[in-house]
Amino acid sequence: MPRFNFNDEQKQNSYGFKIKTSGISLSRFTPNPVMLDGHNSSNSSVIGKWVSKQMDKGILSYDTDFDDGDDHAKMIQGKIDRGYIKGCSMGIAFKREDLQMINGELILLKCELLECSIVSIPSNASALRLYVDDKEFTEHDMKTLCLSIAQESAQNPEDNNTNKPHLDMKKITLSQLAVIALGFGAETGEMDLTAVNQAILKLSAEKDALQGKLDLLEQKEKDNQVQLAAKLIDDAVKTGRITAESKQQWTTLAAADLETTTVAINALPAKQNLSAGAVVTPGGSTVKTMDEFQKLSTAEQIAFKGTNPEGYRTILASVK
Repeated sequence: MPRFNFNDEQKQNSYGFKIKTSGISLSRFTPNPVMLDGHNSSNSSVIGKWVSKQMDKGILSYDTDFDDGDDHAKMIQGKIDRGYIKGCSMGIAFKREDLQMINGELILLKCELLECSIVSIPSNASALRLYVDDKEFTEHDMKTLCLSIAQESAQNPEDNNTNKPHLDMKKITLSQLAVIALGFGAETGEMDLTAVNQAILKLSAEKDALQGKLDLLEQKEKDNQVQLAAKLIDDAVKTGRITAESKQQWTTLAAADLETTTVAINALPAKQNLSAGAVVTPGGSTVKTMDEFQKLSTAEQIAFKGTNPEGYRTILASVK
């Protein structure tokens, strides 16, 4: 099992700030080093615990100890063993004043580690679970906070620990395309930085809202496909096109390709009698050899495999 890096203080997270490793408090985490599946805090999502802490050269890392009595945990462990999942993501809490602009970089000086989760895409903004001043922050909330801190730092250079000469960031020059894209009409020239930040945040919020609607539509379509597949299979069993014993096989086929499965089932005659390793096709002939099987249409071949697996195995055995 690989060792997982919780934090590397030299690397920015997806929100654009770095976390000081020495500032990560483990007081709540150490007594309960819980490992979750994708930041889901339900009991069923606890898949193990983190062990063997190391903190070296600004990197905080742990080894894994999966719950071998949990089938879901064993499944995730297998994906890690085989190299398909490689990421983890911290759930942290911090105070706003501890996120500061230092030498031109956003640095989180102190935070508290609550949990760490196995995730498929650790660089995704939603992977890092954040609680700021006891409130869970969304991706939009965090973007707003980071922009606000960057703006305050630019306007108050004396509070920014940097030796770089200060640039006046209260005004910014945008290209004509950027002006139009941000909704400033036909205005050109210097724009107020606050107005630009607000326009960017507005676009970000609109993008997030649109993505939320797209996700809902996608989920609705998936649910609709599941319902259609269930009705297709149930009707096929009732009309005798498929047997109750083969229902699960057909359900699996429908989940993978509903359209092809529908064609295959509709190609089957109702109340057919299957015996002796043969299947009756819509044309009334039987299939007993590989040559006869290969002459069938794709839909009829799928129907043959689904309704008469024993006959299909017999045909395969005959050509070996």
